[in-house]
Amino acid sequence: MREQARWFLLAVAAAALGACASRPAALELANRPPETAQACADWRWIAVLDRPAATCPQARSGWKVERLSRLDMQSQSDQREKGGAYAAAAASDRDRKPAANAPSPQEAIAQLSRFCVYEVADGAQKARFPPVANPAVVRLDQDCAALALAAAPAIETLDWQPLAADFLAQVGKPAVPLAIKRERGVRLAFLDTQPTDDFRASTPPGNSLHGFTLAHIARQLVCSPAESETCAARITTRLALPLTTFDPHSRARTYAGRNGGYIGTQRDLAEAIIAEVDAWSAELDRPNAPQHLVLNLSLAWDPRLFAGLDEAQVADLRAGAQGVYRALQYAASRDVLVLAAAGNRKTCPDVSQDGPLLPAAWEIGGPRDASCGEASPRLVYAVGGLERGDQPVWNARPRSMPRRAAYADNAVVPAGNPDVPTALYSGTSVATAVASSIAAIVWDTLPDRGGPGVMKLVDGSGRALGLGADFWPGVANGSLAPPPVPKVRRLSLCDALRAACDESGPSACPIPPEPCPPLPAARELAGLSVDHDLPDTCQPWVFPQPEDPPCPTCYGDPPRR
Repeated sequence: MREQARWFLLAVAAAALGACASRPAALELANRPPETAQACADWRWIAVLDRPAATCPQARSGWKVERLSRLDMQSQSDQREKGGAYAAAAASDRDRKPAANAPSPQEAIAQLSRFCVYEVADGAQKARFPPVANPAVVRLDQDCAALALAAAPAIETLDWQPLAADFLAQVGKPAVPLAIKRERGVRLAFLDTQPTDDFRASTPPGNSLHGFTLAHIARQLVCSPAESETCAARITTRLALPLTTFDPHSRARTYAGRNGGYIGTQRDLAEAIIAEVDAWSAELDRPNAPQHLVLNLSLAWDPRLFAGLDEAQVADLRAGAQGVYRALQYAASRDVLVLAAAGNRKTCPDVSQDGPLLPAAWEIGGPRDASCGEASPRLVYAVGGLERGDQPVWNARPRSMPRRAAYADNAVVPAGNPDVPTALYSGTSVATAVASSIAAIVWDTLPDRGGPGVMKLVDGSGRALGLGADFWPGVANGSLAPPPVPKVRRLSLCDALRAACDESGPSACPIPPEPCPPLPAARELAGLSVDHDLPDTCQPWVFPQPEDPPCPTCYGDPPRR
């Protein structure tokens, strides 16, 4: 019976891929442009196979090989036959309402089974290139440390409480404590610098304060007062930027921090997305388990340096970007909401500074599978940042504002202890944390909605600004008459909850029935000094993130804490 189930699953996937398949291609070994060569690892390569569930070709001596996704088609078939978590997940999938044109979970898993990762074995001397040569391999690229954080830290001030109060007022936090009616109906995951774990008030920070700060922002927005620890979402962290030091020529001189990192590769992000979706899926059959998942991606890479935006077909993407794209398809197949930061700029005269970064820019519409005529599914929802006067936040990239934005300047909140602050950040990563938190608590209030329906309500509740969006779905669809430019909408927690409560009724509403007050004008806070200088660095693998701590990617001993 197990063998029959395996072949049935393979047949279903093969039929689906036959109707919508990636274009076979000759093996392509892409050369990196000089400005990104130091960001791509000689010691790790990602191969894309010509068909699902094919065996990864053996590596030459000195190399080890593993699949990008450990949830392959065979293991899922076995789990479904045995019952348990994946059987419950399969049953729950029938009630989900994913984005239009999203693949089925089986189709997404089939695509992920095509990726193999080759890495120099521990203790091995420098091995010969290439690590593998086989006709089944249609693409082979280096893994690149392309991921950067989408926030800029500012100089902290001793008098931080006024900044915290102003920030929470600007994002629409109600003045009265939330009356949470459905506790932890949603899982809200930050794929970032913080080590993988459930996140609580007492959770210690990692090496970087970035993910730690964003998770605490979420606690302020989806939880009632800290002493009761009642939250509308179960907040988790997943380490997606594990590296503290990166050397493109030596695996032995590249360090992964035991307590989180500062930068990450595209393989790291793809694995983090898959792992978080799988961890959530595995618990769906447990009592009171979160039935919905929101992923926060406050990180980005530059498509001009590491590709991913101009390619028309998925098969044309470099292997690392292709792995992230397939992982996002896997999330979309399970009706998982993914919110991503539009990205920030910095001082770097030789690098283009305009336009959104990836993966947020895929909201425009990603590449298509070659034989698919329909539009690509919505994989991500991009978020822009605002500052005083409803203008783009001071470090925003020109021409990178999506249709939704949130206040993102001088963000600081209590770090568990009301007398201890988090780091102080400005940028689109802050805005994304705000938007993800709003989406999570709205989904908890309206649990029967699908993810796209939740975002439609959240977006519709936002206050239209005088700004026009720079990109939106369909803007690059090649039509002769482009659609009218939509206005940017500023998201507010109170406004979104009021819209959700109008549908759910008072029994599920966590805020009083009164209308939300107007958002206050951001205050000029006398005596508070923050640094609004753009970071002066051109390292591509930390683009556009400033070096926190200084020069985390410089060769040498890993930083110690």
